Amino acid sequence: MAALQTRLPALQIAVLIGVFGWGAVVVDGFASGPAIRATLVIASLLALASLGQTLVVLIGGLDLAVPGYITVGAVAAAELGGSRNWPLWAVVLSTTVVCALAGGICGAICHYFAVQSLVVTLGMYSMLTSAVLVLTKSNIVGAPPAVLTRWTSVLGTTFGLPVPPVVVLCVVVLVVASLVLARTALGRRLYATGANPRAASGLLIRIGWVWTGVFAVAAVTAGLAGLLIAGFSSGATPYSGDPYFYSGLAAVLVGGTALGSARGDYLRTVLGALILTELTTILSGLGFREGDTRILFGIAIVLVVLAYGRQRRLRDRL
Repeated sequence: MAALQTRLPALQIAVLIGVFGWGAVVVDGFASGPAIRATLVIASLLALASLGQTLVVLIGGLDLAVPGYITVGAVAAAELGGSRNWPLWAVVLSTTVVCALAGGICGAICHYFAVQSLVVTLGMYSMLTSAVLVLTKSNIVGAPPAVLTRWTSVLGTTFGLPVPPVVVLCVVVLVVASLVLARTALGRRLYATGANPRAASGLLIRIGWVWTGVFAVAAVTAGLAGLLIAGFSSGATPYSGDPYFYSGLAAVLVGGTALGSARGDYLRTVLGALILTELTTILSGLGFREGDTRILFGIAIVLVVLAYGRQRRLRDRL
């Protein structure tokens, strides 16, 4: 069973099915068509926002600036695409440039100056959110472009099928990310860097480039997810990304991507996002508040990290 779980997320799939069954029993309408579509949209946004964190965790880091990148994308959608009527391609390009530059700087500092990623990314998060506050004067009144709202609408369709476009986008990203991680030299370099940086360097893998590139890609994916989040929320605030730090990290860990072990993949993160979205819906239906949900997310993170630590000790002992 342990070997099977290493290759396939069998436990996560079993938990997902079990949670869905529980929700269907205790919450009225949980298994209805509209409710399932809403769950898939929210889980897709969470999964897309968690892609970058997954990549960073795989190489042995942790990115606390993810909420800042999401906020940059969300505010760009509302201010540039809404108030100033920029075309969507210009909004996407500006978000990509800002986030790639910020993420790349974080990765380079972490590697070349041997600074903990927690410290560097926390500082970057502070700079990004402060810059948003200064530039917007804490007054964000624009609405994101209508196309973003259509992409994230629960009632949206794709080629006439009753599937919201953001769900299809998440599936496409999942397929591409899985192929890159499992079937390309780039993916092998990433896993090798996370497993043993010194050995990877001995194999002529440029560790500095890997860290810089992974943090840059992680920042860009989070920023682009922020555009969609703004479309789903029909607006943005200077703190639009904050809820996605706790839930995003929880999705990565609950999905089975362990800190500092180079074990895991994006499929597990997507399953983790689905599990957490279902749990959040169930808890809301049972009368729990957002604060209660965050407490449970924190407990889940602690328990999962403890379990991973126990697994490493047992493996070392054997």
